[in-house]
Amino acid sequence: MKISKNAKVGIFAFLGIVVLFVGFNFMKGFNFMKPYSRYYIVYSNAGGVVKSTQVLINGFKIGQVEDVRLLETGNANKILVTIMIDGEILMPKGTVGEIASSDLLGTKIINIKLGQSIEIVKPNDTLNASMEEGLSEAISNMVSPIKEKSEQVLATLDKVLLSMNDVFDSTGTAKLSKGVDDLSTTLNHVKNITGRLDNLTRGQESKIQDMFSHTESIMRNLRNNNELLSHTIKNIKNITDSIAAADLTSLINNLNKSLFEMGFMLEKINRGEGTLGQLANNDSLYKNLSGSSRELKLLLADMQKYPGRYFTVSVFGNSKRASKTDKKRETELQGNK
Repeated sequence: MKISKNAKVGIFAFLGIVVLFVGFNFMKGFNFMKPYSRYYIVYSNAGGVVKSTQVLINGFKIGQVEDVRLLETGNANKILVTIMIDGEILMPKGTVGEIASSDLLGTKIINIKLGQSIEIVKPNDTLNASMEEGLSEAISNMVSPIKEKSEQVLATLDKVLLSMNDVFDSTGTAKLSKGVDDLSTTLNHVKNITGRLDNLTRGQESKIQDMFSHTESIMRNLRNNNELLSHTIKNIKNITDSIAAADLTSLINNLNKSLFEMGFMLEKINRGEGTLGQLANNDSLYKNLSGSSRELKLLLADMQKYPGRYFTVSVFGNSKRASKTDKKRETELQGNK
């Protein structure tokens, strides 16, 4: 069978197109001889990701972006990115496809961060999405605190300049001059005080020396009598130990008991019980004792004056004389009545 020229041209043209397509994809890193798995990632912002954007894990290329399109027609808030990765790479649940920059020029890649789950995401399933902070955003975050600090410094500097302007106006200059004069006067006073202190110390130098000499003598005596002081302190300690070892509890209890009995006795006296109570509260006993004492005194005086009336025993024959004396006393008493 003979093939025509047109058929040969068509076959060669088809083979050339196939080789060109395969070679182009091979140059882009897509090998048709290897198995690939397809996964989907939904972003709110594609961030510059286009077809053939590389997909990396830990800096190692495992695939590329197959397609970028809107998830829903007319809704630009959700962008569906389809990636083709090496079929030998397993994707645990929780795996994240993060859009990142690979260089300072802003070339975008999708960096795969594997999850920690033991369950594996099946092909044609959806991975989680995230976006790395861009260079401009990082610089903005770095510059923002510096900008805020600079604004605060400028505001503070403005206040300082305003304060300085207030100080160096006509009124402020006068106040500043007065303050300098007051400071000079204060320094002169301090100088005078120091001069007086210097003169005082010079005049009292001998007394100060004597005071230090006496202090040194006292310290010497204390040092020389250190053993005696130690002995005295030891004796005081023994005395305090003896006092501490004494039966203070029993002494206090006995004292409390005595005070209680004394209080009870005073209470009985206040109630008029007993002899002391009668003496303290009933004056009739006192009056009786006083009357008896007075009568006893009169009796003794009468006995001294007229003993014959009370003593009738006659030793030397004087009983008649005693009787006469007693009769004379009775006559005098009747006459006085």
